[in-house]
Amino acid sequence: MKELLKNKIFIKYLNIVIGCFLLSVSLNVFLKPNHFVLGGVTGFGIILDSVFQRAFGIPFPLSISNILINLPLFLIAYKTFGFKFLGNTIFATFFLSFCLAITDFLPTFTEDIFLAAVFGAVLDGIALGLIIRNRCSTGGTDLLAIIVNNFFKYIQVSKILLCIDATIIFMGILVFGVRPTLYAIMSVFIVSKVIGVVVDGFDFAKAVFIISDKYEEIGNSILNIIDRGATALDAHGMYTKNKKNVIFCIVKQKQIPELKEVVADIDENAFVVIANVSEVMGRGFKGIVEK
Repeated sequence: MKELLKNKIFIKYLNIVIGCFLLSVSLNVFLKPNHFVLGGVTGFGIILDSVFQRAFGIPFPLSISNILINLPLFLIAYKTFGFKFLGNTIFATFFLSFCLAITDFLPTFTEDIFLAAVFGAVLDGIALGLIIRNRCSTGGTDLLAIIVNNFFKYIQVSKILLCIDATIIFMGILVFGVRPTLYAIMSVFIVSKVIGVVVDGFDFAKAVFIISDKYEEIGNSILNIIDRGATALDAHGMYTKNKKNVIFCIVKQKQIPELKEVVADIDENAFVVIANVSEVMGRGFKGIVEK
């Protein structure tokens, strides 16, 4: 079992499987019952299900609409880019439909529409984050945007995707009204933030640039007191034309107060720039390739 858990391919597919399952729970328990259309194929599927129930009195399950909508996209993508391009997307799409079918019986949460929007979005974000982190997607509007971009290369994929999802969300307004759509838009924002956290991780850090005539003393203090590496960069002032040395280092967020104190004790006139860094790979942080 330990050897299996060390296998990168096994871990990759395990994350995709967990992501698809969580996504199906989010859709069947929180999003679909409250008519939250977040865009994408599943959002369009929620609209189709409601239209079919109103017009014919029968449901149009997400598990079926997800496959039916994606199949022609797969065929076009196969003819345009080849099978290798599709990669794990076919697996993720079909497995998501399977999960949507087996979680359809779960009790729905409709008592509090705000809580449904928040927790549905968080679960959705975690699920998509796990899938995206393993370089995979569930097809849908992402795939459609890439196909359209192949024929209209002057239009960015992100803009095409935005237009497609915005159209689906607008259709949600026509079918379900303004109130559920406003909650859905809020959920979209939460989903994007959660995806960022899952993909980039929680290990936020700070990039620090220090300009000082006492750069050697400050650099040694960073090495010995804060126990972080530092690099001296050659530079020159654009106004004075004098040569300068800039210390560059990456520290964890909790080390910033100590770093400020160290710099102030050595040179209170030092020029310090601190910037947010979402992901750091290398010695002292996480590996470039996750094991």
